[in-house]
Amino acid sequence: MIYRSEGEIVNKHEIWIINHYAITPDLPGGTRHYDFGCELVKKGYNVRIFASDVNLALRRHTKLQKNELWREENVNGVQFTWVCAATYKKNDWRRAWNMLSFSVNVLRAGIQIKERPGTIIGSSPHPFAALSGWLLARAKRSSFLLEVRDLWPQALIDMGALKDRSLVTMGMRLLEYFLYKVARKIIILAPGSRGYLNKRGVQDNKIVYIPNGVHFGHFQADEAFTYMWTDKTSGGPSSSKDHTDKRPFIVMYAGAHGPANALDTIIEAARLLCNRTDIRFVLVGDGPVKPSLVMKAASYGLSNVDFMDPVPKDRVPSLLASADATVITLKAAGAFGYAVSPNKLFDYMAAGKPVLCAVPGDMAEMVEKEGAGIAVQPEDPQALASAVIRLANMPPSELNTMGQKGRVLVETRFSRERLVDELVRIL
Repeated sequence: MIYRSEGEIVNKHEIWIINHYAITPDLPGGTRHYDFGCELVKKGYNVRIFASDVNLALRRHTKLQKNELWREENVNGVQFTWVCAATYKKNDWRRAWNMLSFSVNVLRAGIQIKERPGTIIGSSPHPFAALSGWLLARAKRSSFLLEVRDLWPQALIDMGALKDRSLVTMGMRLLEYFLYKVARKIIILAPGSRGYLNKRGVQDNKIVYIPNGVHFGHFQADEAFTYMWTDKTSGGPSSSKDHTDKRPFIVMYAGAHGPANALDTIIEAARLLCNRTDIRFVLVGDGPVKPSLVMKAASYGLSNVDFMDPVPKDRVPSLLASADATVITLKAAGAFGYAVSPNKLFDYMAAGKPVLCAVPGDMAEMVEKEGAGIAVQPEDPQALASAVIRLANMPPSELNTMGQKGRVLVETRFSRERLVDELVRIL
C-alpha cells in the first residue's frame, strides 16, 4: 500500500482501465485489455475494467438488467464493471449520446466503488471516456495514464466527418491537448502516432509504444466450429474445410462494419469477380453500414458474397481457420496511414492466413515487408480483385508459407504475453 497526504489508502497494485468497448471473450470485439488484465493478475495486480454493456458489434445491452447502473463480473481474475449506456443503431446523435452517457455513468459507478487504485488508464476510442478516467483519477488521487487508440478529432477530419475549423473540432482539440497535458504517460498503439504527438508538444519521454497483438494462450481454434458455405449445386451446406473441387477459395473479413472500414471496396471487388464461381467473400460482423452493404450486394445480384453475424471473440480463431485468405480494408484517410493498429490484422496473421491489406501506410508496408500477404491501394476494387486472383491461383504450399510468415511475426513481436511487460514497466 502507499499513503497519500489526505490519509486515504491507495493500493498501487490496483489498476483501473476505462475502455468503452472492452469485452470478455464471450462477446464480439477486441480483448486487448482483458488479455493484459489476465497477465497483470498473474503478476500480482488487481485489475478492474470499466466497459459499456452496449456491445459495439451487437449494439444492444448484453450484461445489465433494466434500470441497473452497473454490475460486476469476475472473469478469470479480471474484474469487469459493466456500465449502462444508451443504445444506438446508426452513427448519428444517438451514438454521441451513447458515448456521453457511458462516460457520465463511469464516473457515477467509479465514485461508488470504495477501492482507490494506484493507476487509472483512460483509453480513447473516444476522448470522453478518457476524460472520465482522469476525473476518477483526481477523485481517487490516482496516477493517470492515457491510451490513445484513435486520433480524435484528426481521424474524423481526414475522413471528412468533421470540418477542420468547426466549433466542434475546436472543442475536441482543446480536450485532446488537455488530456495530453495531464497524463503521466501516453500509450500509443501505432508507431506513427509518436510524430503526431510530438507536433502537438508531447515529449518523447512521455510516450510509450504498446501495439495491439494476440494473446496466444487465448487464441485457440475449436474444430467443432467452422464457417459453412452453401453448395449451389446441391442446395445444401458444406464445410469450408471440405477440400473438394467444388469448394471455393474463401476470402474472409471479420470485424466492424463502419464508415471507416471501407467495405464497399470488398463488395465492388466481388462484383468484378462475380463470374468466378471458385472465389467467395465472407464478411463477418456488424455495424452501422452493414444494411447498405447487404442491399448493394443484393442489387448487384452477387452470389459470391456471404454476410455473417458477429461471433464471440473466443470463436474467431476457429472462424479464421476456415478461410484461405483474409482481407482488411480502410478509408484512404491520412491518419489511417500512420496511427492505426487493427486487432483484426494481428488475428489474421496469428491464424496463419495470408492477408490482403487494402489500407494506407504503415500496416500495409509491414505486411509486404514481412511477406505475410499482399498490399494494395485502399479503396481500389480493381487492385483488390487482382490480388484475390493472384492468391487464388497460388499453390497451397505458397499460401501456407505466406500465412506462416505472418504467424511468426506476431509470435516474435506482437505477443500480448510479452507486450504486457512494457505496461508493467510504466506502472
